[in-house]
Amino acid sequence: MTALRKFIVALALLVAAQGLAGCATSPVGVVKPYAGAAPKLQTVYVIAGGWHTEIGVPVAALSAPLASLPTVSPDSRYVVFGWGQRDYYMARNPGVGDLLVATVSGPSVVVVIPLRESPTAYFGAGATVFAIPVSQAGLDRLSQFVWASIEKDRQDLPRRLGDGPYPGSGFYASGLTYSLTDTCNTWTAEALRVSGLPVSASGVVFAHEVVDQARGLAVQDR
Repeated sequence: MTALRKFIVALALLVAAQGLAGCATSPVGVVKPYAGAAPKLQTVYVIAGGWHTEIGVPVAALSAPLASLPTVSPDSRYVVFGWGQRDYYMARNPGVGDLLVATVSGPSVVVVIPLRESPTAYFGAGATVFAIPVSQAGLDRLSQFVWASIEKDRQDLPRRLGDGPYPGSGFYASGLTYSLTDTCNTWTAEALRVSGLPVSASGVVFAHEVVDQARGLAVQDR
């Protein structure tokens, strides 16, 4: 991303955040956070690149029906989920016009990225990746959260919109509305919160507001 693009995005988000900070709400309020005390034997990953964050989990830890997504291929060991403004997220070479569109409320999309290696190994050179211990019960709630974020057709099947930016990845329509108070980072924080982690999504707009919370929970990738 060029300096000009970063400036436009930062300026637009800053204006919105200053006027509306603290008004962000859970994008998927139907999933209650896990509140039990099961041992944290699984790992959830937070991938932060620039102003955007995503989450990753081991494929074996996904629960139905999310585990049945066609994009989650049988030979994948991990899968990364991200959420964001539809037109910008799906643009192959986003320009200034796409960035300006991304500053207004509109349709959203979920990206699903299957990986054969851990998010730390795959994204580590170009992003900051945090590995955070979590319980299987917590990941079950996270699976419900991601599934609830995906729009379904009349047969209750995920509505795929096209191929994603990485090999084997795909975009799925989301019924949620993207806005400058419900951003990709709000969504990531909420996904962590519903998994039972001590993370707050309230008022989260920027990536660093997720990173600051994730850093204190992270351990060395295992």
